[in-house]
Amino acid sequence: MRQHATAFILGVILVAGAGCEKKEEPRLEVKSQAKSTNAEGAKTTTTTESVAVGSTLAGKTETTSDTPDGKAKSQTETVIGTVTVYKPNQEIVVMTGDNTKHSFDLDEKDTRAEVDVKVTVGSKVQLIQEKDPAGRTLIRVIIEPNR
Repeated sequence: MRQHATAFILGVILVAGAGCEKKEEPRLEVKSQAKSTNAEGAKTTTTTESVAVGSTLAGKTETTSDTPDGKAKSQTETVIGTVTVYKPNQEIVVMTGDNTKHSFDLDEKDTRAEVDVKVTVGSKVQLIQEKDPAGRTLIRVIIEPNR
C-alpha cells in the first residue's frame, strides 16, 4: 500500500510539473532579396533579414545602389524588445524574445541618438538604427505601444 501511495504522489508531482513547462514563443524568420535596374541601367539590391519571436523583432535591411560616384550602401536595423541596459547618451542594450542582446553605442562618432525620455531599464521599446551612405548613423528609440 505504501509503495502505491508513493507512486501515486510521484505521478501527481510529475503531471503538475509538466503543466509548469515554459511555452515556446512563436518564431518567424524571413530572408529576402530584391534587385532592380532603372532606365539608366543603375542597379539596386535590397537584402532583408528578420527574426520575430513572440512580440519582439530583430531585423536588418541593406540597400546597395550604383551611383555616378560608385556604389552607395545604406543599412537599417530594427529591434523591438526590452531594455536591459541604458546609460543615457552612452549605451543601450535591448533583449529580444530569443534572449539575444542587441547593443548600441549612442555616443559613437557620426552618430545622433533620439531616445524617448520615458525609456528606462525594463521598458519595451522599438529601436531603429539607420546608417546612410556617408557613414552617418541615426538611432531612434521609442516606447513600444501595447499590442
